[in-house]
This record gives sequence, C-alpha cells and structure tokens, in this order.
Amino acid sequence: MVHILYNLNANCGNDKNNTVDYIKSKFSESKAVSLFEIDDLKAFFDTFSADDEVVLIGGDGTLNVVLNKLRGYDIKNNFYLYKGGTGNDFLRDICGDAFEKDEPVLINEYIDNLPVVTVNGKEYLFVNNVGFGIDGKVCTAAEDLKAKGKKSVNYTTLAIKLLLTSYKPNGATVTVDGKTEKFERVWMAPVMNGLYYGGGMMPCPQQDRESDDISCCVIHSTNPLQTLIIFPSIFKGEHVKHESKVRAFKGKEIKVEFDKPQDVQIDGETIRGVTEISTVKYASLRKTATSK
Repeated sequence: MVHILYNLNANCGNDKNNTVDYIKSKFSESKAVSLFEIDDLKAFFDTFSADDEVVLIGGDGTLNVVLNKLRGYDIKNNFYLYKGGTGNDFLRDICGDAFEKDEPVLINEYIDNLPVVTVNGKEYLFVNNVGFGIDGKVCTAAEDLKAKGKKSVNYTTLAIKLLLTSYKPNGATVTVDGKTEKFERVWMAPVMNGLYYGGGMMPCPQQDRESDDISCCVIHSTNPLQTLIIFPSIFKGEHVKHESKVRAFKGKEIKVEFDKPQDVQIDGETIRGVTEISTVKYASLRKTATSK
C-alpha cells in the first residue's frame, strides 16, 4: 500500500485532485489522505506494514512541518516527496539536473540527519534554511497578503518592493563556532543547510547538505540601491564577489543576533518578532527535541 499525503495549503491545493490522481497512477495500490485529517502522524505511521510506502505531496514548508511532527520517530518505510510547493528548493538541490522530472523522489537518506534552529527557546528541525532579515519579512508579508484574499504572490517582486520601501536594515552579530563578528545595516543573514531557497537563490553557493557544516551569508553595509544591484546575482551565487558587502561563513554552530526584532522563516514557515536564532548541525530525526 502507498499512502499519499497531501497539504491543501501547499501549491498543489488548487489542483489537488489532478495531482493526487497522477500520483495514484504511479502505483498499483494507494490511498490518499489530507494532512489536516491526521491528528498524530507518529501513530499514523505506526499503522503501516513493513512494505508500505509514503508519498508526500507538498513543498519545503510541508516537508518541514511533517518532519518536525515526526521528530523522535524512526521512519522505516520508503518516504517519497512529490513537488507541490512554490519553490521546491529541497528537490531542486537533491535532484540536480533531474529536478524537472515529474516523479516522486525517494528522500529517506536526506532526512535523517538534519540541522536544528532554536527560536525563543524552542527547537525546530530545518531542511533547507532559516531566513533571518528581509527574507523572513517577505514570507510574513506574503502570509498577510494571502490572508486578505490574494491567491498568488510573487516573492521576488515582493522582496524588491520591501527593499525599496518599508524594510529597514539593522545591526547584527554573527557567531560561528565561537568566533563573533558585528555587522551594520544587515539586510539578510540566512543560515543554509541546502544549496537553494526562495525558488532557486543560492546565498551560500558552496554549501553541501551532505557535509558536516551549515553556512551563513550576510549582506550588509549597503543602501537600498546597492542591495538591489546585488540581489539578482544571488540566483547564480555570484553575489559573493562583492566581498566588502557580502560575507559567507561555514561551521557547525551558527548564531545570528539582530539589534531589533525581525521575522524569521524556517523552510517557509514563519515566526515573527525574533531577535536571535541559534543553529547547529546535526540532529537525527530519530532524536527527540531537547527540553528548554
């Protein structure tokens, strides 16, 4: 039996029936269930037989929520992800040239050892990244627009609008494996586990999710126009050539502290008004969260 799990709030929600029918056509025996109908994911997985398989339809945010709910659980069944999100950056990273293929992808080997971010005393696993700065603000602003009825949001356009209008950069302190640096006028300081986020941006072009490190990119000491000039090059990872305005770090433990509260996005899932995040690699999916 193949258990197909789908998220009505993900990008596939508007075309849920066709997407589910397509996945069902790939397997001889299957059953589709909305994630909204499952109260306890661990108990749900406990009902599976040894040869059952799981296909999750959704994007990075859906995968993030599911894995955090399964933290402390040993997934023994084959676990597939089918791209049904906005950016699908996790699959973009692990699939390489095969990203455009319209197939479920087996992901068990990529979801066991994941990094953890601590925000306001609570731990969260993350798959791709933690966005701190304007990238977090973009996600909360998009949430607000959707809450007002807007069905489609262009995140890149929204980022540029915020950059040129309401978003104000602040000072930030970055500590990597015990070494600390202070920066002024920081626009963004994402911490990366994967190569991509935001629909193909590469803030840390040397990052490898299979390495023992996570990375952080700090864009700082620029005015809005300078930042706008640098911004498009992030999609090719060429922004790091602006060495006086862009710093890249790599390490096993990374802390970012802003002088004033910022919004944070964790694989697209948002937390508002945060001044500090602490990240560390690794934390096994099978390991329960540390109590705070």
